[in-house]
Amino acid sequence: MPKLTPHLRYLAHAQQQTLWLENVSIQQLASQVATPFYCYSKAALLNNIQDCKAAFEPNKIHIHYAMKANSNLSLLRIVAEQGLGVDIVSIGEMRRALSAGFRAQDIVFSGVGKTSAELTAAVLAGVGQFNLESKEELAVLISITDKYQQQVSALIRVNPEVIVDTHKNITTGAKGNKFGVNFNAVLPMLETAQHSAFLKINGLAMHIGSQIHTTAPYLDAIAKIKILIDKLNARGYPLTQLDLGGGFGVHYQNHPQVTSNTECSVPPHLAFNDFANAITSALPDWQGRISVEPGRSLMANIGVMVSEITYVKESQPTSFIVLDAAMNDLMRPALYQATHALIPVQLHSQTEVPSTTQLTNYDVVGPICESTDTFSKSTPLPSNVTAGDLMCFLYTGAYCAVMSNSYNSRPIAAEVLVDDAQAHMIRQAISQDELMEFERHSALNLR
Repeated sequence: MPKLTPHLRYLAHAQQQTLWLENVSIQQLASQVATPFYCYSKAALLNNIQDCKAAFEPNKIHIHYAMKANSNLSLLRIVAEQGLGVDIVSIGEMRRALSAGFRAQDIVFSGVGKTSAELTAAVLAGVGQFNLESKEELAVLISITDKYQQQVSALIRVNPEVIVDTHKNITTGAKGNKFGVNFNAVLPMLETAQHSAFLKINGLAMHIGSQIHTTAPYLDAIAKIKILIDKLNARGYPLTQLDLGGGFGVHYQNHPQVTSNTECSVPPHLAFNDFANAITSALPDWQGRISVEPGRSLMANIGVMVSEITYVKESQPTSFIVLDAAMNDLMRPALYQATHALIPVQLHSQTEVPSTTQLTNYDVVGPICESTDTFSKSTPLPSNVTAGDLMCFLYTGAYCAVMSNSYNSRPIAAEVLVDDAQAHMIRQAISQDELMEFERHSALNLR
């Protein structure tokens, strides 16, 4: 089984083994940063980016990072420095992208509900590509480009109505999803845009969902889009751009084997090369521009979330491990029924690996007053874990810290970036005192 990352491993120290990310001890980090907190490996991120570029760039496929996966400014700067573009879904993300060093012309603005104010700001900033989701959005964008006499390039996002094997909450290209337009709506939108002096529709976009572990639905969707493009070309609308979205799947291992002096392992996921080869094989004669928008597949395995055990609560039929982390810190289990692998930061032996007889099944939960505040059930963990032990959730680089909130009036967790033997705070924890500053009572002038 391949390694989770070459940057996460146990090292023997003082009659036990402790978890290290690159050359930083997680235990030492936890002595300086209050748990729970997120921690990312810069080297792992750089490796993922290089793998992605090596797969797509030789095939002349452009890469735009889907920053909704993780929009921390320090991580965005790393991505921008590597020459990737960026895919955004709000004007707040545009501000972050520009602040991190992405060029406006390398920004793709996606999203089904862009407001007039957001579209105006993006037009004036010089955003390079707008993915249109409706004829209504097209009309608003045309009026804005007319008002400011700004040239804009746009693509129409189509809904190819393909079935993908993923969680129902993260499908985006099936019939009935709110995203994109059906194929019959494309020609009328092209006809409308033809009368605009400043807006040009150059191609089609799609995004069929997230956590896709096979190339089959991409091939299905591309085949449908090719037929549509041929029809539009015959009608006098030659299109030169295809935006194929992202959604490349990541395997979140439920219960990793905790091993001695080795890296933590997860099942292999489909490589970037598999998707790149599938795209090029499906479009052998395409002469225009192709782009993709990976997010999770660049970020998920670079991060861990560190938490401390508050109680080991004896119960029947299964005892509970109650952590100081909760669903407000890590939403994916409650929202998508996702399970993140959980491992101890310390193994209380220098040489022995916990055997199956040394493991106990626990339900792992947080302190929030919701039954949904459950990270996993019947999770095999070392029988000797106890209150005060540090635990580590794996694969938390994507859709984790970025979705955190302050439910139950809890603080928002810090984020740390590890670079070899150095650690940098890249987001301070946000306390309730700081959050309450936004709740000052003041009268509004309604005159």
